[in-house]
Amino acid sequence: MAHDIMKRLGPQNKRAVMGKNRFQRAIALAAILGLAAAPGAASDQLRQFLISRRCVGCDLSATVLAGANLEDADLTGANLAGANLRQARLPRAQMAQTDLRQANLSQAVISQADLSEADLAGANLRGATLTGSRLVGVNATAINLQNAEARESNWSGSDLSDSRLDGASFAQAGLAQANLSRVTLTDGRLYRANLIGARLDGVDFTGADLRETLIRDASVDGANFTNADLYGANLVRTDLSTAQFCNTRMAKGEINNDHCAELGVSPDRPAS
Repeated sequence: MAHDIMKRLGPQNKRAVMGKNRFQRAIALAAILGLAAAPGAASDQLRQFLISRRCVGCDLSATVLAGANLEDADLTGANLAGANLRQARLPRAQMAQTDLRQANLSQAVISQADLSEADLAGANLRGATLTGSRLVGVNATAINLQNAEARESNWSGSDLSDSRLDGASFAQAGLAQANLSRVTLTDGRLYRANLIGARLDGVDFTGADLRETLIRDASVDGANFTNADLYGANLVRTDLSTAQFCNTRMAKGEINNDHCAELGVSPDRPAS
């Protein structure tokens, strides 16, 4: 990690770090980057983490680790509430049951990581990469996942209600039994995603790619499918009577314009 950070330091800061042993370098880098703001035990934990990349159950709340290279880090059960991890690299990180409430993880790389049962409420993951990560049973209410890349990730049983997922990719992702109530997923990509038994009440799917998606046994009360593509989707035992459709390609390819008038949208494709 120190080597990666050194490349971004100015000449004055580089001189302040050079010539020190590994432990002293970690402390010096922490000070320069504002990582060791907390006194006492908290800063000691941070110093040790910078060296070992292991901080199980420790308190790193509100810590600044923006841009840090934390590949394979073990942060199981750690407190990172309010931490700044913008553009941090966390591939294959162990973050099960980690507290990430209100954390800034925008543009972070968290691929192939384990965040099972983590608390992400209110976190900012805009533009983050979560490809292949495990997020089973997480609390992800009111998060920002706009334009995030979450292909083949597993969110089974998680709560993402009231979140912003516009432009995010959940292609082939697992969202079975997940709660996505009142989520905005405009222009989202859910090709072949698993939404079996999911709560999708009030979701805005405008322009979403839902081709071949499994939406079996799901709840879609009041969901908006304007301009969405449901071609090949499995909608068995899903009640669509209260969902809204306009310019929507349905599972068998027909165009559904049933609610264009009430949505104030002009149909641009004739119903077949």
